[in-house]
Amino acid sequence: MEIEILVYMSMGTVSLALIFILILYRKVLFLSRRYREFMRGNSGVSLEVVLGDLLKELQKVEAGVDENRQKMKGLADVLATATQGIGVVRFNAFQNTGSDLSFAVALLNAHKNGVVISSIYGREESRTYAKPVSGGQSPYQLGGEEQEALRRALDSMHPAAK
Repeated sequence: MEIEILVYMSMGTVSLALIFILILYRKVLFLSRRYREFMRGNSGVSLEVVLGDLLKELQKVEAGVDENRQKMKGLADVLATATQGIGVVRFNAFQNTGSDLSFAVALLNAHKNGVVISSIYGREESRTYAKPVSGGQSPYQLGGEEQEALRRALDSMHPAAK
């Protein structure tokens, strides 16, 4: 009788083990099918190929970004030399001319370098002067109207250039 109990217990243990094996086998089949579908993708391309293509595309984009950074730096360098501050003052240089035909114009780049041009108009003649500006200052003495034109040019510059 003890042997029969042992046999039944062994058969029960084997039956349970067989049930667990069938459950695990079914799960392995399900996961294997999902894995194959995942690696195949919708168009038959494997995930590895898709990731490789994405990496190549990312490298192209990064190269393009670096190239654009270099171009933007070059443009910023050129822009810094362009006229960014302009100041104009019209005035009457002589009381008997009757009009504001004289003027002073200041033209500055982002480094506050440029020129102040002034023209003095008179009935008999006109004179034009150009005075260099470096760092917002001129090595030459500026007249009141020229100083005002320079101040206006400095005030008109973009805040980033000031």
